[in-house]
Amino acid sequence: MKKMLISGNLGFIGSYLVGKLRTEGYEVRGIDNKPNGKAEYPHTTGDIVVDADVHKAMQETDCVVHLAAEHRDFGITDEAYFRVNETGTRNLLGEADRNHVTRFVFFSSVAVYGDQQETTEETPLHPETPYGESKQAAENLVREWTMASPERSSLIIRPVVVFGPRNTANIFRLIRQVCDGRFVWVGDGRSIKSIAYVENLVDATVFLMRQMKPGVEIYNYADSPHLSTQDLVHLIAKKASKPVPGFHIPLGIASTLSRLFDVAGELTGRDFPITSARLKKFNSPTYHKAEKIRRAGFSPRFTIEEGIEKNVRWYMDRKGRHEEIHHTSE
Repeated sequence: MKKMLISGNLGFIGSYLVGKLRTEGYEVRGIDNKPNGKAEYPHTTGDIVVDADVHKAMQETDCVVHLAAEHRDFGITDEAYFRVNETGTRNLLGEADRNHVTRFVFFSSVAVYGDQQETTEETPLHPETPYGESKQAAENLVREWTMASPERSSLIIRPVVVFGPRNTANIFRLIRQVCDGRFVWVGDGRSIKSIAYVENLVDATVFLMRQMKPGVEIYNYADSPHLSTQDLVHLIAKKASKPVPGFHIPLGIASTLSRLFDVAGELTGRDFPITSARLKKFNSPTYHKAEKIRRAGFSPRFTIEEGIEKNVRWYMDRKGRHEEIHHTSE
């Protein structure tokens, strides 16, 4: 298993994974729909929902690692989630079948559990968003493909919120607000938030790929310890040498304001940082256990504190040089 096709290779997690695989001697190919995407290895600028693009990308492949997904939380239709996450997965599996590929790694999400507050890999799936539902649909396709041949093996990885340098999603927004002195407390900050540092997730992926065997294996991934929002904000402030934010807004008032931003976003098409969905997510506990991979022998290289320090330093360095930070959350 030395020739890998990575879908979403130019994205946040994908770029880290490609770097890791190439360092360890794997031959890597990629497919990503980013315009003008550049890579120092075979790469197809294309879309996983287009059969011809997938056919072109999947040449001389031993294993597919499927990261490409629609996951944004603003301006996306329900149909778009299923078009990319379900149909795109189906296309990759179909081409893998035609090319006699027997190994498939799928990056799913803890969104398949819905709002259940404490999960393991054995927790029944109950997605409550189109994104989570589309990821569950894709998981079902991976299972069906795997069970169709005794030679096939698949790995389904369900990461929590992933952070690190070059990412500009949820944890980055929190880091930016604390570093810039614009963070405002909403709620009591006691909600537990499961997070994962990107280099640990990539290491875990390679670790699990080396152990693949016929059948389907499923793993959550989250780093430990599971911090509260309050702990996380204090840690960011410490690493940035900034005062801990002290301004609080009652949750009820913030909820009313967020609904106003929802309406404004619908009318203007603008993605406001405060929405009711993001406010709910910020104040909802998430505790996704990832003990299974640790029982298998995996130990992360970096602590959460080290990961936060790397992320804070990345942001502060670019801010100091007045560099524009583009949205690269996938």
